[in-house]
Amino acid sequence: MEPIWAVGLMTGTVLDGNIDVALIKTDGERIADTGTYTLAPYPQSIRTLLEETLRQARVWNFEGPEPTIFREAEEALTRAQSAAVRDLVESQGMTMADIGVVGFHGQTVLHRAPQPRRIGRTRQLGDGELMAALLGTKVAYDFRTADVAAGGQGAPLAAAYHAALLKEADASGDTAVLNLGGVGNITWWDGKDDIVAFDTGPANAPVNDFIKAKGLGEMDRDGRLAAAGTVDEARLERLLQHPYLTKPYPKSLDRFDFTAAMADGLGAEDGAATLTAFTVSAVGKALDLLPRRP
Repeated sequence: MEPIWAVGLMTGTVLDGNIDVALIKTDGERIADTGTYTLAPYPQSIRTLLEETLRQARVWNFEGPEPTIFREAEEALTRAQSAAVRDLVESQGMTMADIGVVGFHGQTVLHRAPQPRRIGRTRQLGDGELMAALLGTKVAYDFRTADVAAGGQGAPLAAAYHAALLKEADASGDTAVLNLGGVGNITWWDGKDDIVAFDTGPANAPVNDFIKAKGLGEMDRDGRLAAAGTVDEARLERLLQHPYLTKPYPKSLDRFDFTAAMADGLGAEDGAATLTAFTVSAVGKALDLLPRRP
């Protein structure tokens, strides 16, 4: 297949208020041109809408009719992301006619990992048909839902992409790709046939929510609060007893499986330090689960 220009979209569960938009040229297996990339901020109205949508999704919890806010949020984020795609493409002197496909992840609002004898559930907001109509090009979407319905954990593209990067960078099996979004995930390849990928534990979501609750902004920017704080070692030791951390893969998490409540009662600096230390320690435990430690 001849390489085509494609645009990829991502808005993570961390809810940092940005749409990640990337333009690449690819044949589906190899990247011919890395093109360009941008962070397109959501307007505050959509950020507020998405936060309320996540809150209502947790109450809903796959029981009964979906909250009506889902439809409002889905249309708003689809229109905002469509505009972000067009802006990036046109900033490169191209038109949508030059784009072969847009990959539209959507916004995950709830995820229930599969269990023995119980298939998982996941819900992403994103109207692929509306985006295709707005942009006049092909849109691939709803990847996670199809993966979970087939018995997967709901992240079919990350592992494939990370494995492709590893094959380009290091075929020894001594390297892994670590992604710290709202949740942490890792991908490892043995250099031959075996690809392992799973969620390590929480990443930015708990500390971001903790900082917001303290009225100190959207995040612990540059880790300044955590760096000035002291880890509550006794609390950290208790947190590290969580069974998820030693559970064998495959496994995955919802954004709210680990929350800012882990730092209840701590000040801003010590809370940020403790939550950050837990994220790092969870990664360390994940490395011990791999067939070979990278």
